[in-house]
Amino acid sequence: MILRNQGDAVEGEKLIAIGRKITKPILIPTTARHRAQQVYVYGLPATCYIDKTIRYLKK
Repeated sequence: MILRNQGDAVEGEKLIAIGRKITKPILIPTTARHRAQQVYVYGLPATCYIDKTIRYLKK
């Protein structure tokens, strides 16, 4: 499945982004003291792949 529409998302523990131009990382607040970084990747086409899937922990 290839997601190409605006607002489509890819979710994983580790992602690979490929493009010609990458912006500086911007710190964005998440929960409590945890911070996340946001970057924009530009290119024709800019692509993103999942390198490591999300592991779910059972209770």
